[in-house]
Amino acid sequence: DSYEIVENEDEESPNESVSSITKVLEWNDAGEAIVLEHSMHIHHLTLGDRVCEYVNKCCDGCMLPVSASFYYCTQCDFFLHKVCAELPKVKHVWHHLCRPPLVLTSNELFRCAACEYFSNAFAYKCEECESCACLRCIIALTPGARTCLGHKHPLFFYPEYIGRCVACGCDWNGLFRCKDCDFSLGVECFSLPITSQHKNDQHLFSLAYGDDNNYSESHFCDVCEESRDPNLWFYHCETCDTSAHVGCVFGRHPFIKLGSIFELPEELHEHPLTLVAKIYYYPNCDKYGEPCFDLALECTGCNFIIHFTC
Repeated sequence: DSYEIVENEDEESPNESVSSITKVLEWNDAGEAIVLEHSMHIHHLTLGDRVCEYVNKCCDGCMLPVSASFYYCTQCDFFLHKVCAELPKVKHVWHHLCRPPLVLTSNELFRCAACEYFSNAFAYKCEECESCACLRCIIALTPGARTCLGHKHPLFFYPEYIGRCVACGCDWNGLFRCKDCDFSLGVECFSLPITSQHKNDQHLFSLAYGDDNNYSESHFCDVCEESRDPNLWFYHCETCDTSAHVGCVFGRHPFIKLGSIFELPEELHEHPLTLVAKIYYYPNCDKYGEPCFDLALECTGCNFIIHFTC
């Protein structure tokens, strides 16, 4: 069931080499595309390298902090890592069982079929079963040996292995395993970003793989102020010398970009809705009548609001 004979590859098999870059409008002397049209954005994108000017911005493709070479839109708040801008339009994914290849998509809310995080970033979507996979999981589950900064040996993914993840301490079905020692990582922890940001700190946090500080009072989270297991992975800011749980730095929805505009089917609502996070004000959901807490879709024109999950 893992293989299929294709008689005419040129006609039957979509070409993964077709980039999502629609057209390059301007090149620099080094041969880099500095102004381009992209299939996932309506405006032209410009190549930038001044990361310090966009320290609190995230890539709209993967929702990770902007770093290294990236493209940005001069007309709206839209950024893409150079790698994310060059993604193929279609992709064959070995761990997805449907026959058609997955298609690159954006501008929709989805729950990743692999890590189960909610997101409105880029995704590869199956047009047959309509499930989506985020870019982080697509890269993590690419066949072959994987490297991890917290381990010196290569890791391989075993989809049926049941064991404990060294990063979070939880038991998982399906883990990255080391053949040389007892080291296992869940998919969610394997694809953790090396750097992340939190609203209470102007600096980037770096992922840490072990706390060698034996002073017990230092093993706490500077965000929630609760105790922290020094044997589990955490995020650390070297400038401020602060540490925090992975979940406290991420929050409940780390791959959701607030302020995005979406349209629901007309039978639900006729106006465009804005993605918001309700913290202090809890209007009732127009579908179930319960107070809307956390993520919601809101219409500022007619006071319509609905839970994200609804």
